[in-house]
Amino acid sequence: MTTSTNIIAVGGGKGGIGKSVICTNLAAGMALSGQKVILVDTDFGASNLHALLGISNPAHGFQDFFNADITDPRTLLLDTGISNLKFVSGAGDNPGSANISSDKIDTIISSIKKLEADTILLDLGPGTNYNVIDFFNISTQGVVITTPEMTSIMKTFSFIRSALFRKISMAFQDHPEIVQMVDHSNPDSADTESYTTGLLRSKFEENFPDHSDKLNTLINEFTPGLVVNRVRNRKDLMAGDNLLKLVRKFLEVEVTYLGYIIDSDRVRDSIDEMIPFLIKDPQSKPSENLQQIIGA
Repeated sequence: MTTSTNIIAVGGGKGGIGKSVICTNLAAGMALSGQKVILVDTDFGASNLHALLGISNPAHGFQDFFNADITDPRTLLLDTGISNLKFVSGAGDNPGSANISSDKIDTIISSIKKLEADTILLDLGPGTNYNVIDFFNISTQGVVITTPEMTSIMKTFSFIRSALFRKISMAFQDHPEIVQMVDHSNPDSADTESYTTGLLRSKFEENFPDHSDKLNTLINEFTPGLVVNRVRNRKDLMAGDNLLKLVRKFLEVEVTYLGYIIDSDRVRDSIDEMIPFLIKDPQSKPSENLQQIIGA
C-alpha cells in the first residue's frame, strides 16, 4: 500500500483476549514517544475502546456514517487527554451497526486512509468475517494477539489464514474461477482441496500457471506480527513458538514474534480505572513488555 502513514491493525479472531487493551497501550506508548497517533475503534456494534481511555460518552464516531453524510473524517477525531493521541470511536450500539454493508465499510476504510498521522492503530472486532479481515488487510503492518490457551491459538491461526486467503481472493477478483478456489466463506461451494498454501500453489501451477508468481509474491509479502498476552510461565511463552510453527507448516507464512505481556493485576486495575497501564504504572513489568514490543 502506498502511503506515508503507518497503519497498524490489531486483530486475533477470538474475543476476550485483551486485544483492545494492548492496542490502546500501543497507541499511548507511540504517542508518548513523539509520534502523531490516531487510535480507531472498528468493532462496530460492540465498541468500548473509549472506556479504556476514560471517555464516557464519545461525542462523535463512526455512527455518524449511519446518520449523516461525512465529508471530512477529521471531524470524527476526539481528544484523549494524552499528548499526540487522537481517537475515533466505533459505532456504539446503534441498531444495525454490527451488520453494516460492504459499501459503508469501503467508505470507512477510505476515510481512515485520509486521516493524517504518523501512525494509525485499528482495533478490530473479534471473528473472521470480511468486515474484520478487510480492515486487517489495509494495514501496513498487521498484528495478531493470542493468549496461551489452545482455543486462542487455533482461533488466531484461523484468523491469519482467513486474512491471507482473503488477500489472495481480492487480488484475483477479476478471475472468478480463482476466487472460488480461494474463497472458503461458503463451505458448500468452496474448494476444500486448496486449504493450505502448499496445496494452493499446486493448484495454481496446474490450472493457472501464469498467475503462480503473483500468488507466491502475495504469500511471501504477508508477514503479520504476533503478541502473546497473559503469559504466566515459561510454558505459556512456548505458545507463541507453537503458533509460528503451525503457520509456517500449513500456510508457509513467516510471522514475526513481536513479544509477550505477562498476566498481571496491574493491567486489570488499569482497566477498572480507565487509564492505560503504560501511563498508570510505567515501571511495571507489563509496561516494560509493551515498550519492548513497540521497539521490535
